[in-house]
Amino acid sequence: MGRTAKLRHVVDGGYQRGEETRARIVVAAIRLFGEKGFEGASTRDIAAAAGVNAPALQYYFDNKEGVYLACVEAIVARIWEAMEAPVAAAEAVLADAAASDQALIEAFCQIQGAIASIVQVTPDANDWRMFMAREQSGLGPEAGFLLMQERVQVRTSAVTAAIVSRLSGLPLDDPETRLRAMAITGQGMIFRVMPRSVKSSLGWDSIDDARQARIRDLTVEHARDLLRMLAVRRDEHGRAGKPR
Repeated sequence: MGRTAKLRHVVDGGYQRGEETRARIVVAAIRLFGEKGFEGASTRDIAAAAGVNAPALQYYFDNKEGVYLACVEAIVARIWEAMEAPVAAAEAVLADAAASDQALIEAFCQIQGAIASIVQVTPDANDWRMFMAREQSGLGPEAGFLLMQERVQVRTSAVTAAIVSRLSGLPLDDPETRLRAMAITGQGMIFRVMPRSVKSSLGWDSIDDARQARIRDLTVEHARDLLRMLAVRRDEHGRAGKPR
C-alpha cells in the first residue's frame, strides 16, 4: 500500500470550501518548501501564504509533515497522469517476447517524451522544480521520498530497465542495465534543475513553450539514438561471439 498524507475534514466541519482551501494550502506549501526547505518553512509561514489561519493546517493535515506529504501526493498525481499511459504501453510491448527493437525503442521514447513534457504542461513549474530538487537531494522527510518511489519510480524504472536489457543484451539484474536506463531517462534533468545555467549558456531570457518543446524533442532524439546504439553493439558482440 502506498503512503498517503493523513487527511482530515475536507469538506465538512467549520471550514467552508474545504477542497479549495486545502488545495490553496498545498500550492503555498510547495512554493515555501521549495524556497526554504522542510526545516525552514514554518506552518505559520505556509498558512499566511495560503491566506488561512494557522489552525487550518492542523485541521486538514495534522502537522507539517502531513502538509509536506500532501505536496508530494499532489505532484505525484500530476506526474503519473502524464506517465501512466506511456508506461502501460511500454509494459504491453515488453510482454511480447517477439517485439522488435524498433517497438521497444519507440515505447521507451514515449516515456522519455512524457518525462520531458511534465514541466512544460505544469503550472507553477518553478515551484515544483525547487521542491523536487530538495526532495531528490534528501532534504525532505523520508516518507515523501518513499511515496514518490512507490507511486512513480518503481514502475517506471522497471520498464525502462527492462527495455534497456532487451536492447543491450545485458541481464536485467546487472547494475549497468539500470545505470544505462537512468542515464538515458535523466539526460533532460539539467534543463529542469539548472534553468539559470541553461539560459545563460544559450543567451535566452526565458524558456518558453517553444523552447521547452525543442528540449523535449532533443531529449527524445538523443534517447532514440542511444538505444539504437545499444542494439547495434548487442548484435555486433553477438556476431563476434564476444561475451557481454
